[in-house]
Amino acid sequence: MRCDLPRERDEQARAVASAASLSPVAQAYRSGSVWQRGRGEHLIALARVRRGERVLDLGCGTGGLTQQLAALVGPEGRVLGLDPDAARIALARHTAGAPNLAFHVGAAERLGELARGRSFDLVFSNFVLHWIRDKRAVLRAIRDLLHPAGRILVQCVSSLPALVGELSRLADPSGEKILGGFAFEGAAALARHVEGAGLRLIRLEEQQGTHVYPSLDALLTWWQATTHDRFDPRTIEPAALSRFAALHGEGGAFPVRETFCWFEARLAPAHARGRGG
Repeated sequence: MRCDLPRERDEQARAVASAASLSPVAQAYRSGSVWQRGRGEHLIALARVRRGERVLDLGCGTGGLTQQLAALVGPEGRVLGLDPDAARIALARHTAGAPNLAFHVGAAERLGELARGRSFDLVFSNFVLHWIRDKRAVLRAIRDLLHPAGRILVQCVSSLPALVGELSRLADPSGEKILGGFAFEGAAALARHVEGAGLRLIRLEEQQGTHVYPSLDALLTWWQATTHDRFDPRTIEPAALSRFAALHGEGGAFPVRETFCWFEARLAPAHARGRGG
């Protein structure tokens, strides 16, 4: 399987910033997303990746987990990382050198168009689905890319963590600019989307987790990077930020408590029948 998507190479090159001007926000996202990366590594373990498999990492970000997937499938396998953020893809390309690994700029909502004619043994997505409003449509597109015996492993946030919700409204009282892009849904809604997309839900778990930022600056930097620069801490009045720190700091650190889900799904029998290997 070729990892290239049906787009001109020069178009991709224009879409992605050069390595010489890598985005500080993308680099901050990579360095600040330690908890998310750890949860992603746990999801990789649950995926039971095998050598020679074809894997799509949907919403691959800066590519750290994608590189781990490429190592697991070995030279016989292929891994494609797809993300809408050109700056993150630039950093992913800059730090990855495996010949069985490719990165491309593209949104999940265009998956059917971008990866038409490809098939994957595994579609992996770590903390991305909560950005997608029409989850069922994207899950249908994933379904159409699955090999008959393929599987999907997805992890996403179920609801807005209270701490970053309050922080966001200090910068944007309406919350719309910073929070309007999120589309959080809980376990019951996710199960309905999976089954409504023609997939068979194998396992779904909702859990709680806490990621701790060692300082207020670390929290602000991570949230700015996570929201693709929509959150700008410079817009917050210093006095308001001081009150926030006094209220929520725990020994100088800032814990973000959140509820998240992970699930595994496969093709429903009606869609698996008739597909070739």
